[in-house]
Amino acid sequence: MEFKKILIGIDDSRQSEKAAAYGFALAKLLQAEVGLVEVVEPLIIPPMNTGIVGGEIDMLTNLPPVEVMNAQDASAKNVMQRFVAQYGEEHNITQFLENGDAATVVVDTAIKFKADLIVVGSHARTGFSRLFTGSVAEDVTRHTEIPVLVVPMKDKD
Repeated sequence: MEFKKILIGIDDSRQSEKAAAYGFALAKLLQAEVGLVEVVEPLIIPPMNTGIVGGEIDMLTNLPPVEVMNAQDASAKNVMQRFVAQYGEEHNITQFLENGDAATVVVDTAIKFKADLIVVGSHARTGFSRLFTGSVAEDVTRHTEIPVLVVPMKDKD
């Protein structure tokens, strides 16, 4: 079995940085091509106001939806560029900046990229916290036949 293409799921978190470090180290060792996928998930934000007519709180939540999406996209592009700047000199990186459900997009992108391995980070949540928040890494492993390397992040990391 050969790993010629490795897809690494990234976001703006320490878990993602740790997973990327593993993914890029593997890619270097195996001389594999790397794909980076950053997913912008749609925000569902209820409107907020101060209770006074015309007294809306000047926050991200009160921006028009287009401006919120633009801010999310700009943030995602910055994250992508940070990873490319860090690892791009040693690796040929294909970039995927997508919108949608994170797990679904990672799986779909892995298929499109023809990845032999998916690398994602995971919060080391247990019990109620895990039940309540769910896990993108867990959803990815459940919905793909491509091998997945889940890099755990412990509280002490």
